[in-house]
Amino acid sequence: MRCEECSEPLAVAGRGRIPRFCSTRCRVVAHRRRAQLPAELLAAARWVRHDAKRPITSSGAPASSTDPATWTDHRTAARSRAGDGLGFVLGGGFACLDLDHCLDERGRPNAYAAAVLGRLPDAYVEVSPSGDGLHVWGRAPELPGRRHRELEAYSVGRFITVTRRVHRPGGLADLEAWFLD
Repeated sequence: MRCEECSEPLAVAGRGRIPRFCSTRCRVVAHRRRAQLPAELLAAARWVRHDAKRPITSSGAPASSTDPATWTDHRTAARSRAGDGLGFVLGGGFACLDLDHCLDERGRPNAYAAAVLGRLPDAYVEVSPSGDGLHVWGRAPELPGRRHRELEAYSVGRFITVTRRVHRPGGLADLEAWFLD
């Protein structure tokens, strides 16, 4: 298990409890950042947990990115201790751009990622679980996933891990063009 804020390994606490954060600082930062998640994401009942990049339910059973019966609301998923953290199932108008290995050691995006972010100035952007990638959240119709150079675009049949490590606060961007180019 890793800290939901900084990804540092967690130690088992008293009475066998596994904490969600490695320190009070990480807990406070995470709760402040949670408020920055776009309201549309928080309101959608498309939340899961994840375990080693596999979707699981809030009870720890396998979840499916195509079966709404295995999804839940944000509150239930966030309160669960199952797996390694939160995930969100794409579809229903929700989409994500996944930019892998685009951040340097100081968290600055490379030229390609900076150009993508420049085209989406008001988008909510998170640092991916690896710490060197970005997830750009938005809206798009359900279309097949696409690869654009260093970017993957998804809008259906996938789940994306939610780190709450905000790279840039914002709302849901219009991502449809990334599926049509």
